[in-house]
Amino acid sequence: MSAGQRFMLPCARRVTAGLGKGLPGLSERSTKRFISLKSLFAPPPPAGETAVGSKQRVVIKQDDLFHQLSKSPIKEMRQKGLLIQEHGCCPTCVHETSASTGQAATREPMFECPDCGYPTHCSAEHWAADKSRHSEQCGYLRESNEDEHDLRSGRTLREFEFPSAQLPEVVVNFKSWDTFLYTRSFTNVESARAMRHVSKVLTYPITIGATLHQYSPFTLGSGLTPEGLKSMTALRTTIKEHELARSEKELEMQQTPLRIFILGARAEAMLPPHLYLQLSYLLPSSSMMVYFVGPESIPTADETRSTIAVSPRLALKYHKGYFHDVIWNFAPFDPFTDVFFLFSPGIGHPKGRAGWQPTIEKLLETKCPIFATGFHQEDMDNDVAALTEDFGSEMDWLLKPQGNPFASLKRDFGIRNLSEWAIANWGIYGFRGKRYEVQRK
Repeated sequence: MSAGQRFMLPCARRVTAGLGKGLPGLSERSTKRFISLKSLFAPPPPAGETAVGSKQRVVIKQDDLFHQLSKSPIKEMRQKGLLIQEHGCCPTCVHETSASTGQAATREPMFECPDCGYPTHCSAEHWAADKSRHSEQCGYLRESNEDEHDLRSGRTLREFEFPSAQLPEVVVNFKSWDTFLYTRSFTNVESARAMRHVSKVLTYPITIGATLHQYSPFTLGSGLTPEGLKSMTALRTTIKEHELARSEKELEMQQTPLRIFILGARAEAMLPPHLYLQLSYLLPSSSMMVYFVGPESIPTADETRSTIAVSPRLALKYHKGYFHDVIWNFAPFDPFTDVFFLFSPGIGHPKGRAGWQPTIEKLLETKCPIFATGFHQEDMDNDVAALTEDFGSEMDWLLKPQGNPFASLKRDFGIRNLSEWAIANWGIYGFRGKRYEVQRK
């Protein structure tokens, strides 16, 4: 089969997944994937949060961002503390009970750490006994505490005033967040906290853009395999054709747009649509259609699917359901125009592995490049190990597992266990269904 040949796929089997034990409304996959972007786009706090009768928004000064959650001036932060107390557990109790009976205890963490402000233990005594272990995460929790209050402080968040299209003569540097933001003229990102805010929302579109761009940090000498180079050359050939067609309107209208599929979409589908313009600005000559596919990908509850035209060259499409069930909406596929992204999918997680298998089977049949990310080293290693065990003979590696230079700079913590943390898109790797088989005589 030639590289550009399109083909149809057979019907997929329907796979259902039940709800896991945990917070109401959360699926089993959701219980692992606890990154949320809600805090970045929450509405301003109500005026009643200040003095009685005040009409002003809540304003927290920059030198007063730290608050214990139960005493926070922000109602949403107080509610977060109550949620942790309701669903969390004291790590000291868990450790002591597990050591003596082999079963974990579930005492609520009612005591707030004076250093990070989070309810971490059931009592001051248990907090003191666990202080050396808690200190490993305490600094990050305090950082998260201050970041969350900063987002709700009432100040003008100028770091979210993003630049528009790039000048043709200015080259974007994808070495790191620092070089990227500088060469893309993000002039309002002036502090580490602002960097964390911005990276958390841009990690998704910029990870996609950095992977597809001709100046991608992923090269033959930096993790890209020979098979990966073949797949990326196919996609970049199409991108180059788009550039050459800009000078002739008739030819430009005949170009096939890039199709970017984001499977298992959750937080990335909840981003304000205009943020994906930053992806479009990196490939300004290409028309792109971004498909968010997954049971939790719909931005509004009353729609089964929707389309948002962000610009003349960028459209976002939302499909509710599993990819292997709705595949007929997208087939046929072309390795020259189609690419898949799985952001922290949890392929190797015990509760998600079986659910992902029918989707991976269909993905490999497309012969299109697939890129996936992980929360941290262990999460990525588990996914890679599961792929190797389940599909090793049917796939080629395109990008060796490695750290992602455009991972979020912010740590997110689980409600049930504050010692569990995740960094959106911490690592990245790529694979694809085998293009051919070699038979030895």
